[in-house]
Amino acid sequence: MESSEIINNSYKGLDERFSTEIDIEKNKICSKKIIIIISVSISIVVVSLAIFLIYYFVIKKEKIICEPGYYLPEDDESECLKCSLDKCKICSGTKSNNICSECFGGYILSDSICEIAHSIKAIYNTTENDQTISLMHYMYANHITEMYIDDKNITEPTTEYTFEKSGSHKIFYLFDNELESLADIFYGIDNLIKISFTYLFDTSKVTSCHFMFYSCKNLIKIDMSYFNTKNVETMTGMFQMCTSLTSLNVSKFDTSNVDSMPVMFAHCDSLKSLDLSNFNTNNLRSMSDMFQGCKNLTYINLKSFNTSIVYNMQYLFDGCASLTSIDLSNFNISNVDYMQGMFDDCSSITSLNLSHFENKLGAKLDYMFFGCNSLKFLDISGFISDKNVTMFYGLPNQGKIFVGKNFSELIKGQIPNDWEFVIKEEYILSELYQLILFNNVLNR
Repeated sequence: MESSEIINNSYKGLDERFSTEIDIEKNKICSKKIIIIISVSISIVVVSLAIFLIYYFVIKKEKIICEPGYYLPEDDESECLKCSLDKCKICSGTKSNNICSECFGGYILSDSICEIAHSIKAIYNTTENDQTISLMHYMYANHITEMYIDDKNITEPTTEYTFEKSGSHKIFYLFDNELESLADIFYGIDNLIKISFTYLFDTSKVTSCHFMFYSCKNLIKIDMSYFNTKNVETMTGMFQMCTSLTSLNVSKFDTSNVDSMPVMFAHCDSLKSLDLSNFNTNNLRSMSDMFQGCKNLTYINLKSFNTSIVYNMQYLFDGCASLTSIDLSNFNISNVDYMQGMFDDCSSITSLNLSHFENKLGAKLDYMFFGCNSLKFLDISGFISDKNVTMFYGLPNQGKIFVGKNFSELIKGQIPNDWEFVIKEEYILSELYQLILFNNVLNR
């Protein structure tokens, strides 16, 4: 064999060997790529599965709750959509499975959508068969969108109704959302026994509760837990003459915008206690006769009351015959013009410390303590007047009163002779004189 052939065969063998080695390397690289691709694919599948499991068992488990008038599509539960006729069967508040023709109680039909309605639940009482009674003031008839009486749907809402049988009757009112006043709404309705304002009843626009329950003489329970009073400006006579109420929870009332509370609880004869410690009275101007005639009231909390701009307190506690004491330490009477009869007939109060009361000159003080026939201690040392005032009548024997020097001359003839009469102003002046002398010694 020639040398050239041997060389060629050698090269050929080398080429084949190198080619084989390259193929082997290529195969190794391909295998690695395949392994990487498979690993990445498996990772993606695992992550996707984990995301799916988290979504299915965590996110989806906490299913979105749609507001009334909206529904959650079965094919995409990520967003609430507005109800329409063809989707009505899954709309909140609907009764029908086919069309939006009627809604559950607490909802009203508006443009084929069941929307939250203002609602009140009430119980009325009839004493005889076929008795016609008032349900509410006629001025609210146009605001009633639907009405149920003893679970019967009243297609034409009314403010008067004839009941076939005597006894208790359930009324469910649905209102529109245009209410800006509740003044006189249940004025003088003797047949109203119980009433509750549901969480659906939005009173955020209401500015007046003027005589809202006036003279509902048989009303024994009011649930106002969800009552929103943030924009209410007047509560005058709101519960006046509710003579059967034994308790009343108004702790959630926002009274920051209220400027008038005259006769608010007047003649609530059966009320035994009132906690008004959450009342904000920064804008309160008048509170005359507020608790007048609450003859069974034994406790009242007024510690939060700011009375700095109040001008009228006349007959505030008149007739609160069961009150034995009252804390008015936060009261400011500097702008009050009318205080006559403020404690008139508070026949059980034994002690009144009003030493911080500094009244406005010219304020009307007549009859302020008339009928306080258990009073044994009274401090009115901050009171002033420029004329005679008739403040006392029927005081018991043997008491003690603190007054200012000027004021003492005006009222001394009205106090029983066996009362200890202390002119506190002289004591204060004596202390002041001693302080001046002490300061003079120090300054020498």
